Amino acid sequence: MADHDKHEVRIHIDEKPHHSPNPTTGTDLYELGHVREGYVLYKEVGGDQEDKLIRIDDPKVHLLEDEHFHSSEAPEKYYVVTVNTDPVVIHHDVLTFDELVKIAFPIPPTGLDPEFTVSFEHAVSKPHHGDLAVGGTVTVKKHGTIFDVAHTNRS
Repeated sequence: MADHDKHEVRIHIDEKPHHSPNPTTGTDLYELGHVREGYVLYKEVGGDQEDKLIRIDDPKVHLLEDEHFHSSEAPEKYYVVTVNTDPVVIHHDVLTFDELVKIAFPIPPTGLDPEFTVSFEHAVSKPHHGDLAVGGTVTVKKHGTIFDVAHTNRS
């Protein structure tokens, strides 16, 4: 059986050994390594290559026995927001109503005349919390802006 086919593997995050199911998720790796707010996780790569960014919203991360990861301050172009309790990495600091609906519902719900509501908290824009109007935008923090996107059918 190859190392990457094992159910659980030993890995190292910031030089500390951990055991993790394989495969795992980005969220689970961040939690396992206690990666602090505003930081991201990188998989160490050999040679002259750049270490590989592990996205917190990656649904499947394949691990190898004794693989090494390290946390570091997030690059400027990444923002981590929460949409309907799921962490999501975005590459710009302003999100539109339509972008948030697509993040929350990548496959649009069925029904006659679907409508959506978007609420937010911990934003940079003022107000820092509230409801986002259709066509509106919100400026997010580097890490920590929370969105709730709900689907409703008009009755």
